[in-house]
Amino acid sequence: MSDRLPGTLSELPTGLLLALETSGKEGSIALGEWRGNRGGSGSQESPGSVRLLAQTRLRDEDEHAALLTPAVDEVLAEAGARPSDLVALVVGAGPGSFTGVRVAAATAKGMAWSLSLPLWAFSSLAGAAVAAEVEPNRSRVVLFDARGERLYAAAYRLARGRLETLLEPVATDVGRILDSHLSPHGILMGSGALRHKALFEAAGASVLQPPAGDPDAEGLLRLLALSPDTPPVEDVGAWEPDYLREAGAERIRKARKER
Repeated sequence: MSDRLPGTLSELPTGLLLALETSGKEGSIALGEWRGNRGGSGSQESPGSVRLLAQTRLRDEDEHAALLTPAVDEVLAEAGARPSDLVALVVGAGPGSFTGVRVAAATAKGMAWSLSLPLWAFSSLAGAAVAAEVEPNRSRVVLFDARGERLYAAAYRLARGRLETLLEPVATDVGRILDSHLSPHGILMGSGALRHKALFEAAGASVLQPPAGDPDAEGLLRLLALSPDTPPVEDVGAWEPDYLREAGAERIRKARKER
């Protein structure tokens, strides 16, 4: 890695951004062009913009590990670009499938290290929220299915060009979401909302159909553009995804130790 990472998005030179997201059943890759603000460091203008150039999806969840790197090569080739044209990477940090989250995380870390690129990591819930087509100022409640009654949840509102966090990403369950003030007033989306759609709609909530609420690489690019003051990962080698809960094997190991 280079000795000095950009402190914020606005310090990046104009170039290509690659986003990787494999926390859900369907993985995705997006390539965007970052155009920084030419007004100078003291400018009050927007720090810049991201234009989508190419994207692809990985349909087979069990093959994400094998398909991700070739798909990155295909996306770059589609745009007539090379890895050396990249100026930064963006990755979905989870939550989601433990194996899936690790696939994008490991690939992004490896590319960041080998190409000396800064890496931004954002919640996959936030990326899904930004990607959804919802009218401004409506709260976006993103629910990922964590099996059974369990959910990964977060809530956001997009207003004045910034994403406001109403509920930080959390591991929870259907009952707690129903008891909260979020379900009847917000727009619900994601695999968890779809799985328990009847319960949420009975409580007065609106549930969007997929692909709204699915983890999305293009959403990560949009999120980066909406988060110009967010610094990149400080130590790529030490960074780990945010699973929100321990893997099953780790929970079993701890339970045995406590006996």
